[in-house]
Amino acid sequence: MRSNYKPNKKDQPKILYDARGMRIKNNRFSNTVKKTILFYLLPYFVINGIIFALVTAKPKIEIAVADTDNYQTTQVQFTVKSLLPLKSLTADIESKEVPFEKNGSTYTATVDMNGTFYVEAVSLNGMHGSDYSDVSVLDATPPQIPEETCDISGGDLRFVISDSQSGVNFDSIYGVYDGTRNVTPSSFDKETGLVVIPLYSDSIQIHAEDMVGNAMSVNISASTDYSGADLQEEDTEETEEDTASEE
Repeated sequence: MRSNYKPNKKDQPKILYDARGMRIKNNRFSNTVKKTILFYLLPYFVINGIIFALVTAKPKIEIAVADTDNYQTTQVQFTVKSLLPLKSLTADIESKEVPFEKNGSTYTATVDMNGTFYVEAVSLNGMHGSDYSDVSVLDATPPQIPEETCDISGGDLRFVISDSQSGVNFDSIYGVYDGTRNVTPSSFDKETGLVVIPLYSDSIQIHAEDMVGNAMSVNISASTDYSGADLQEEDTEETEEDTASEE
């Protein structure tokens, strides 16, 4: 009895030939290797790579210090980039904590002192990221009177005063004789910093401020014939003996 079954072309194995017309044998081992790589090894490395990246990812911080328009405060902006949400974020300058505001991925802090601005971020995976930048645009030093600029002649004391940041407040300059008598400059030049003060005795105490209120005080003494001046910074710090005697 004949069978009416006719083989379906789709059920027949494909016969492949190379460029020379030679039949290419089906390599089951090769197919098994491909399946192992595609469905087992490749997903394994991809998944573990993602896990490793998440576990070891550190927050990245960038800091930018702005210029100042008043020499008393300035703004510091910093950005934090992290694959995971942050667990904590802190900012300080010279170990003094600084508050900040967030606007998107940018944070802004206002500082009123020079020093090292430091930011530290901790992500959910426990990894730490940090960065720092120096703040030096604020005026924290008083005006200066170089000793070599002091000159005494014709009954006047001449000196050059300067301040490298906010500038000298020339209206604040005055001298004190004998601890009680005040005298103001007879003239001053804001461009050169030259100040002229009448000299009525062998010594005078000069007081001055810069434009943000940093004050200085120095003693200038001269010989009786005014042949030269001796510039001495006033000691404003209390010694341990002075403190003990007051107690």
